[in-house]
Amino acid sequence: MNQLPSSQFHNGEIAVQQRIGVADMVAQYSEGFIRPAMPDQHREFFSNLPMVVVGITDHDGYPWAMPLFGQPGFIQSPDAKTLDISSPLVLAETLKLNFNENQKIGFLGIELHTRRRNRMNGMISTIGQDGFSICVDQSFGNCPQYIQKRELTWVDKPYVYFDTQYLCLMHALDTRSTVLIESTDTFFIASRTNIFSSNERSGIDVSHRGGKPGFIKIEGDTLYFPDFSGNRFFNTLGNIQSDERVGLYFPNHATGDAVFISGDAQILWDAENAAEFEGAERIVSVKIRNSLFIDNYLPMRGDLKELSPSLIHTGTWQKIQTEHTSEGLARYRKFTITQKVQESQDISSFYFSPADGQAVSTYTPGQFLPIRIWQDGAGTPILRSYTLSRAPEKDTYRISVKREAKGLASRMLHDTFNIGDSIEVGQPAGQFTLASNDHAIVLLSGGVGITPMIAMLHGLIRDIEQGAKQRNVWFVHGTQHSASHAFVDELNTLAKQHTWLQVHTVYSQPKPSDKKGEQYDSFGRISADLLKQILPFDHFDFYLCGSVPFMRSLYSGLIATGVAKSNIYYEFFGEGSIEDNGVEPTPAAERAEIHFAKSNITAIWTPEEGTLLEFAEKQGLKPMYSCRTGNCGACSCKISAGDVSYANPTAYMPEEGKVLTCSALPAADTQIISLDL
Repeated sequence: MNQLPSSQFHNGEIAVQQRIGVADMVAQYSEGFIRPAMPDQHREFFSNLPMVVVGITDHDGYPWAMPLFGQPGFIQSPDAKTLDISSPLVLAETLKLNFNENQKIGFLGIELHTRRRNRMNGMISTIGQDGFSICVDQSFGNCPQYIQKRELTWVDKPYVYFDTQYLCLMHALDTRSTVLIESTDTFFIASRTNIFSSNERSGIDVSHRGGKPGFIKIEGDTLYFPDFSGNRFFNTLGNIQSDERVGLYFPNHATGDAVFISGDAQILWDAENAAEFEGAERIVSVKIRNSLFIDNYLPMRGDLKELSPSLIHTGTWQKIQTEHTSEGLARYRKFTITQKVQESQDISSFYFSPADGQAVSTYTPGQFLPIRIWQDGAGTPILRSYTLSRAPEKDTYRISVKREAKGLASRMLHDTFNIGDSIEVGQPAGQFTLASNDHAIVLLSGGVGITPMIAMLHGLIRDIEQGAKQRNVWFVHGTQHSASHAFVDELNTLAKQHTWLQVHTVYSQPKPSDKKGEQYDSFGRISADLLKQILPFDHFDFYLCGSVPFMRSLYSGLIATGVAKSNIYYEFFGEGSIEDNGVEPTPAAERAEIHFAKSNITAIWTPEEGTLLEFAEKQGLKPMYSCRTGNCGACSCKISAGDVSYANPTAYMPEEGKVLTCSALPAADTQIISLDL
């Protein structure tokens, strides 16, 4: 199997990255993503799990995804290159698995109640009477996207593996399997490279997939599932590009039933359904070769606690069918950019009008708009959803987009799209809208979170002008300084026109030229204490939109002051829930001196430099990392001086005296930080 010597990815993965148009970006940010040994955090994580999923081939070379269960401690790691698993591979004989020494194996550890997951690929080194051992080839973390939150518990009676002699494979799905699959929100997929060799990039991988119930469709002997936006590395799709053979495992965690499938997968790059399936970037089909349904198989059970917040902008096959039958085909339409307005240093508004001259679909202020844009040389479009930033107009949409350094779509919109260019637009959707009551309203936004709030405000103005009851509205917005402050003139004009509207602006890092009382009203950050100072006594509904720490901090602060949960509305895109506050984030510094002790490098950090990991990379260092989201702990390193702040709550809690560089910023009032890098 030929590889590019400098890449951590095999040719199939690279081919997919190139087709999507992200190969250069992946090459820039992925170094260190895959490691040849497990970090201590992964070893500890695996040893505390009661369940893992492995990928292994059968005698015909087809992968199967198989769960393994045991009391925490049934997995041990005597060293960074070894995992010992005290669990039998129960279905090895039934599925005719290559459960032999020196066979490739994939390994996924997943903790559903925290949404943490880490992966490892390697080779079976020894097989004993009580289990087997794996020699590690690759170790890497994953972000918690699309994982549904569940608390799994053991069934009452001790779990005893059933007699497998009565199990037999089928070449099609029976009714029970179809019902389970089409109603599931979770499955696992094992995929492989075409050739197994001594190269560590060849082998088997097993991965998690999640969606709203109904995100999988079955037609005859083929099932279809959407591929949502992920880490852009395309490990599973890259394997399918290399070898179409896959294995799928569908658990029903409520009943204990399970379905296992092997088959041949195809990436439907130009599938029409990808455009119609909300959130899908492409569709994957699997033609079923063998299937096995087992009732009461799982020794652990757990009801769904919460769907992943990442699924808010994703759909189901039934929704597509409903739209087809009740509203006609919900297709993307071609629109033309009629205006492009810079609202701040990094936020621009884009105005679209239908190319066919027909009216736009109406919507409720606060909803978002799916768009589809094409990149030169890429075979598939980029799908994104952006909040509509004003009330409905009969012939125009407006979205306001922040340019993100690592955001492919936002960079294209800002850098390459201009007036007269075409863009494809779907149907507005979303549930973050104003409640139907006469309460006074407080709109609380941070950064680009201002977009649904400005739309809601325009909607309120329109309704009042049309005879609706006037309500007092407080528009409280937080940003860094005047250069990052979007919609300044628009808001000031509206505040002068409407006596019931009060606007209060909070700057966290005002420029020397920013004058309190002119450009902004308060210094610092929006908090419950600030709201108690500026709001009159009244019964308010609070609407929140901003970063994860912004929303979690405000939500917990409002609850602590006695505001009822029913009076707080929000659109939350972080992992976990808005109530999973963990450690309260502290403000970041405006400037700090960072000393990298091992490298003897000292440099000055400012907020524009990003996280400590990003800052270290800019100094030419190559620290360990994996998920870059605070999920896996791979980037943990010692800190001997200074304190850090976490802009977003992290799933992994580092040991005392260590920090997660991928998520950490110098804390406020910290002038010097020393890291063991």
